[in-house]
Order: sequence, then C-alpha cells, then structure tokens
Amino acid sequence: MSGASGEWDRWVTLQQLTSGKEPSGYPKEDWSTLIELYAGRKDSGGRERFIASQTSAPFDTVWEIPYLPSMDPEVVNVPKTRRLIQDGRVYDIVAARQVGYRVAITLETLSGGTYAGPS
Repeated sequence: MSGASGEWDRWVTLQQLTSGKEPSGYPKEDWSTLIELYAGRKDSGGRERFIASQTSAPFDTVWEIPYLPSMDPEVVNVPKTRRLIQDGRVYDIVAARQVGYRVAITLETLSGGTYAGPS
C-alpha cells in the first residue's frame, strides 16, 4: 500500500481524544477532529482468535496515511489518543507504525461498529 501508487483513495477523519470534566467533577472523554485526509485501506482477511472464551481479532483493517508529525507513533501514543472515522464508522487504532523515514504511517484498526456523528 503506497500513496505514491495512488492507493490513498478513501477520505477519512482522524480524531484525537480530549479530556475534560463533567459538571459533577467526573472525568469526561470527547473526540475532536485532528485532520481529514485521504488514506489507503486494506482489510485483513478475517483473522480471528479464540481468547478467554471469546472470539477476538487482533485487527481487521489496515490503513496507510501520509506521515504526519501529529500521528508519529514514536512521539504520540496513537492507540490511546487517536481514532479513525470513515463514512461515519469508527475504527479504533490498536497499533501504529512508521513506514520508511517519515514517508507514511500504517494504522491497524478494529471496527467498533459504532457511528460517529458530526464532530
């Protein structure tokens, strides 16, 4: 998967986790748009494992995006602070890796099956 070959053909939104407090004082987590851009998508082919009496997939979709400093996995804890949205569907990032030296970033994701409304 490489942007150079024109495979970045899916319009996606990358969101970042923002923290705050409810009026009651309890912590509150919200998501805000970090950037919208084109990405490449490759489905993993349905690998599943049986763990603790549940079927679990380590990831189901791999995305490739151009290198962005705000998504650099060596600087940012991408799985904890970022997620990807495509056509309203939320993809939780479980791993991020840099491709080459600041060429691109691959994101391994699990589709949460939830809809993300306007951010």
